[in-house]
Amino acid sequence: MKVTFLGTGTSQGVPLIACKCPVCLSDDPKDKRLRSSVLIQTGGQNIVIDAGPDFRQQMLTNNVQKLRAILITHEHVDHIFGLDDIRSYNWIQKKPMEIFGEERVETAIKRIFN
Repeated sequence: MKVTFLGTGTSQGVPLIACKCPVCLSDDPKDKRLRSSVLIQTGGQNIVIDAGPDFRQQMLTNNVQKLRAILITHEHVDHIFGLDDIRSYNWIQKKPMEIFGEERVETAIKRIFN
């Protein structure tokens, strides 16, 4: 099993827009962080935890060609607003993406994306 942290930033990412703090002004690559997401690779399968607004960039940067499922931890926009980008996987894999989460998460996703 391989676990890759795709993003470990805040809900707005790091650096923050217009922020002048030392971290946001830093040239250190460790201070350039996308929003939270994790890629789990096991048994030839790829599973992602959370699909925020940086999802597309995270998938392209990590060359994720196939995706088995997505687990959504909670319904905040920084964890679900990349879900529209799964359409590419649906089309290429010729099946809908399996998305897992608590019932309240499913309700929120259906409300937002219907």
